[in-house]
Amino acid sequence: MIIEDILKEDNFSFTENTTYRCGGNARVAYFPETEEQAVAVYDYVADNKIDFVTLGNGSNVLASDKFFDGAVISTKNFTGIKRTDRGTIVCLAGTTVGSILSFCITNGFGGLEYLAGIPATIGGLAYMNGGADEKYIERNVVNVRLYDGKISELSNKNCHFGHKYSTMRDINGLILSVELKITQKSSEEIIDDIKRRVRQRGSLPTGASCGCVFKNPNNTSAGKLIDEAGLKGLKLGGAAVSERHANFIINYGNRASDVRKLIEEVRRKVFERTGIFLEEEVIYIGDF
Repeated sequence: MIIEDILKEDNFSFTENTTYRCGGNARVAYFPETEEQAVAVYDYVADNKIDFVTLGNGSNVLASDKFFDGAVISTKNFTGIKRTDRGTIVCLAGTTVGSILSFCITNGFGGLEYLAGIPATIGGLAYMNGGADEKYIERNVVNVRLYDGKISELSNKNCHFGHKYSTMRDINGLILSVELKITQKSSEEIIDDIKRRVRQRGSLPTGASCGCVFKNPNNTSAGKLIDEAGLKGLKLGGAAVSERHANFIINYGNRASDVRKLIEEVRRKVFERTGIFLEEEVIYIGDF
């Protein structure tokens, strides 16, 4: 595989490719479309000792305003779903939640409706053990196909899923695909469940954000702690704590540094009041 045959973009914009809609540019981004191309890109950046980040839908990241002198491996075009004879489906890493649910509706596959409305790819969900309403993707993952110089098949057990955590976070590798277990269900039931879930998410804040910023500590919610600290509406530059949901920080400006500083300020104030150190879910790209 020749790296020049793979789609690439110089001066890649994080502002245009993340849900926070801020951040600087990266030197280059590659857009593999197949497993072979994804492996080739990984080998190229690894062999040439190029710093790299993997980016799916950009929904849980905050990129620095500074130039990232490295490569982005974008999974935007690395998509596809196939069914197996094991009662599962296999999704390439860049496949979005919306695409997976559409496939499930068409084929009568249930069990993933809780993901409705999450603006993420399956690779990102597996990486973060993402989900909603105390339901996380670990409940459906059969295995994760990973490349870090060699291809590995990580079983659910070997993913070591935890609260917004998987072992993939500790491996400088590239998720290639995720196998998910599903159940047989009528398309009508699936659609009804998806509509119900989307209605529930309708109360969440709108605007440029990464969703919930902080993980929930044991036996309480980060949003409740932030709210009780009187921080709803707190502003710093072009960033503000949402008035609707205190665990959302909305970007109204164009500086990632404002968002990062506000995250630190919220953490500091909650710690001063409660002694609880809030740990963020958001993944940082570049130097702040």
